[in-house]
This record gives sequence, C-alpha cells and structure tokens, in this order.
Amino acid sequence: MDKNKIVTSEFKKFDTVFNPKHIAFIGASEKSTFGAMLYLNAFKESKYSDTFYPINPKRDEIMGWKCYHSVLDVPYPIDTAYISLKINIIPHVLKECVEKRIKWVIVFASGFSETGNLEGKKMEQELIEIIKDSDTRLVGPNCLGPYSTKNGLMFSSSIARRGIPGSVSFMSQSGGHLSQLLETGFKRDIRFRYGVSFGNQIDLNCLDFLRHFQQDPKTKVIAAYLESFGSAKGHNFFLELKKTTQVKPVIIWKGGYTKDGSKAAFSHTGAIASDLRLWNAMAKQTGATLVKDNEEFWNTMKTFELLFPNYLPRSRNCGIITPGGGNSVNMTDLFAAHNLNVPNLTPDSQEKVAKILPNVNVNIKNPIDLGASGFVMDIFLECIEVCVQDPNIDIIVIPLWSHHLYNWIFSRMIKIQQQSNKPFLFCLPSVADSIELAKSFNKVRRLLNKYRQLYFLSFRDSANSISLFCDYAEYLKSHNIELL
Repeated sequence: MDKNKIVTSEFKKFDTVFNPKHIAFIGASEKSTFGAMLYLNAFKESKYSDTFYPINPKRDEIMGWKCYHSVLDVPYPIDTAYISLKINIIPHVLKECVEKRIKWVIVFASGFSETGNLEGKKMEQELIEIIKDSDTRLVGPNCLGPYSTKNGLMFSSSIARRGIPGSVSFMSQSGGHLSQLLETGFKRDIRFRYGVSFGNQIDLNCLDFLRHFQQDPKTKVIAAYLESFGSAKGHNFFLELKKTTQVKPVIIWKGGYTKDGSKAAFSHTGAIASDLRLWNAMAKQTGATLVKDNEEFWNTMKTFELLFPNYLPRSRNCGIITPGGGNSVNMTDLFAAHNLNVPNLTPDSQEKVAKILPNVNVNIKNPIDLGASGFVMDIFLECIEVCVQDPNIDIIVIPLWSHHLYNWIFSRMIKIQQQSNKPFLFCLPSVADSIELAKSFNKVRRLLNKYRQLYFLSFRDSANSISLFCDYAEYLKSHNIELL
C-alpha cells in the first residue's frame, strides 16, 4: 500500500479528536458548579447541541437533553466521550467505552499519579490495560481535553465562543494554562486553530499531537506547555521535533525547570524532574524555541504567528526610529543585550535623513533620533521610509509616544509596512502605564489587529521576541532549509 495514503488516513482519523460528530459526557450533572457544568454549558451553546449525549444512571433528562444511563444505551456511534467521575468508578465506564468502540476518551478527573500516591499510579496502569489492543485512545487523566476555535469544542463556553480561527495550534499539560492562553489570545488577537490539554498524558502524549500539528496544513505555528514527555520517549520527541521545525516553528514553554518548580510539576501532573540543560540542548539541535514563562510564551507566539513565514529577517540588523535621545539609547541597549544589531545606515540613507531633519538635537545614523520633529508625522513617516529602503536594515523598530495614538497615524505606518518584506515592531510602553492611554489605544488596537500588525507594550518584550524569531530564521538558514 502507498505510504502516503497510510499517512493521510491516519491524519484524518486523528483529526476527529478535534472534529468529532457525536459526543458523550459521562458523569453529567446540573449540580456541579465546576467540572461537568462548564462542559455542559459549552456544548449546549455549540454546534454539538444536537449530537451531545449526557450519561448519568440517576437521570433521564439534563438541561433539555435526553440522559442515558450508559454509553452502551446511546443508539448512535460515539466519537468522543468525556469522563467526569470519582476515580474508582472510571475503570468500569472506560470498559463500556471500549465495548462501544469509542475512539477518544477524555478523563477530566484528577487524583492519579500527580498525587504521588501509589494507588493513583496503579489506577493509571489499570486504565492503560483496559484500552490495550482496542480502538480506544485516552487523553489525560487530569485534563480538559481538546479545543477547536472553528467548531467551539471546549471546556467552557465563555472561552470557546470567543476569538477568530487562525493558524496557531498548541498543547498543554496544564488545563489552567490552556484556559489562560485562550483568554490571553482573545485579548491579544492570537488566532488559534487547535489546542489540547492532556494532563498526565498516560496514553496520547506530546509526540502524538506534535506529529499531528506538523501534518496539519492549516497549522502554521505550534506551541506547547510541557512539564515532561509523559508516555512518549524523549528521543522520539526529539526526532519528531527536528523534523517539524524544518517546516514550521515550535515554541516550548518548559514548566518546572528549577528545583522547586520541578516539585510543583510533580504534584501537578506527576511529571518527573528533568534537567533544563537537556531541554536547552534539544532546542538548540532541533531549532525549537524554548521559553521560560507565560509572558515570554504569549509574546513569542504572537511574534511567530504574525511574522512567519513571510517576514523572516535576513539578519539581526535593526533600524530604530523614534523621537527622543534617551528613548533611542534605551532601545539600543536593550536590543544589543538581546544579541541584536543596530548598525549605521548607509551614507546615502544618512544623507536622505539629514535633508529631512533639522541639524541639531537629532541622530541620523541609527538609532534615528528625530528629536521634536518626531511629533510631525510627515517627517516621522519619511524617515521610516528611508530606513525601510536601507540595505543595512532588515528589521524596523518604531517606539511610539502617547502623542502617536491615533488611527490616521497608524494607518499611514501600516501602509508603509505592507509595501515591505521587512518585519515591523511597534512599541508602545506608555500604554501599559496609564488607564487613560489604554482606553485611547483601544481604537488603535482594533486597527492593528485588523491588519495583523505586531506591537508590544514593553521594549524588553519586543527585543526578546524578535531575537527568538531571528534565532529560528538563522537555524533554517544554517541548515539550508528553504520554506515553500
């Protein structure tokens, strides 16, 4: 049989994790104020409202749905079953899921190996034995399961209904990080395709989802929060990661990289401590991007989403255009500290800038200090255009003041960006320090989101994020990888 046909077939089968047709929820209860109830509300308001089957032997009806006593009583084939029960009951209902030939089972319940309790570990082994040699695969336990922006498949309707479908797919060992990522993504206009919270990952694991996201043609950027490899072997994950980064970037937030953090990770998902040096070595050898905290994760994800693959910089050479000498020095220091260059413009470009600016209280070399002239927009824009055309410059950095927070100003700068293949970074730290400016920025934010423009509210975040993006661009170049 043709190997490509096998791969395509497996991809389509796995894709039903994110695109099921019939869903059962075992342990459905209107009394739950957390777990089950949030799922029920989400599915009630989603496209699955007509193909969703609550399972509870004590009820005949829940929230207008007919309630079945067992998955075996549902007269339809079921693609996915969620289990929200006390752990001692789970083996019995999982056996029924296997008998029903349900492909995907998401175990929401916690209380397994993450407790450090021997009984919890034994229970995980029992679940693995139950699905062994069957068509049933398990996500979890101790997880929220899959997410899909397009069809609203998600733990909570308040999150699932929001956000525009996009090209970022992610996996997370933490359900809380998944929820936070979706909320943050909505606020920062990070546009997701798929996501999954897989908790202890005793069966399906980071390797399975990495492979699937790699093969998914609509996933452009892959992000992962990992505390361990779970049931995957580290070497296999390494090989798949190396293959994946040749076609799309992978951003990994490693949780539990300190001694105390590793203790927290064990009690969270049962993750075994692993040396950060090994993860750093893996990232360096595979071209993956390793980050250490939530803000770095969000900012890096946003940067890669907006700039890859159309705006891969040819070098680390940055052109900084801003009013104010102190601002320009600060930016130069920060960018240099993040292994970025701020080279002089060519003599020809300097001559052009000199004709635009007055001959006092300015810098025409780079950073381009516009002085007070930076508040005259025609002058500001002309200097940006000169910098964009300069062959020494491959990244355009534009720190802005509160005086620039107007749509007509950004519309003109966006027009310049759209005519260039160089990445632009708009930096607006003043917005982060003022409630009034944040309100004024809302209209500008909508404009930037509409035209998919990269902006930061921190100089340091902008420098770090673009430096990581340059790392990936250099990895591709050093391995002679040309993206299609």
